[in-house]
Amino acid sequence: MVAILEIIRRLEGSLSIGKGEFIAYDVARETGDPFKILVATILSQNTSEANAYRAYDELKSRIGLEVHSIYRASLSELEESIRKAGLWKSKARAIKELANLIIERFNGEPNGLLKLTVDELRDMLLSIPGIGVKTIDVLLVNIGYGVIPLDTHILRVSRRLGLTEARRYDDVQRDLHKLIPPKLRLKAHLLLIKLGRTYCKARKPLCSVCVLNDICPKIGVEKE
Repeated sequence: MVAILEIIRRLEGSLSIGKGEFIAYDVARETGDPFKILVATILSQNTSEANAYRAYDELKSRIGLEVHSIYRASLSELEESIRKAGLWKSKARAIKELANLIIERFNGEPNGLLKLTVDELRDMLLSIPGIGVKTIDVLLVNIGYGVIPLDTHILRVSRRLGLTEARRYDDVQRDLHKLIPPKLRLKAHLLLIKLGRTYCKARKPLCSVCVLNDICPKIGVEKE
């Protein structure tokens, strides 16, 4: 098996993480607000980061990103504000229910979420349609918990690198957690996604120019 620390070292040396590439990461660094991180992550579901940013910025300018602002807004106003993210009806409902929950449980204070245990936080957020395990994991890793959220890029890249043979989210995550120390999991999450976007594409991966070309077993990759 390829050493994960060598993978991270090489990726870190060749792939930079710039502003605008990971909306949840950017929002976490700029605000540290768990509500805003969740809103950003919900908007990024099944769309590009660019579209998520457009919707996030429009929501900020038209309604605001504070819990009380979204709580007071109508569902139709929310839908119209985030239309650029796609799936705006389901995303608006999820964001609205999240704001309602924080109002009811924490008197509108989003940092109340940070006082819960991880299991309590998961159980509470999973009660909201539109918020799943990956969305919660993105929040957790961006507020300092050692988890690796998985997307289609990480699932694909991890199998090609031989880091896992699993298919299910929980199983792949468990395999990666065994290999990657908690303090490196946010970095690994970002770099593996960037690898998938840049070189290790679903179709026609750019193996010949990838920094991992000489150490990657290329499992499942069709030979040219």
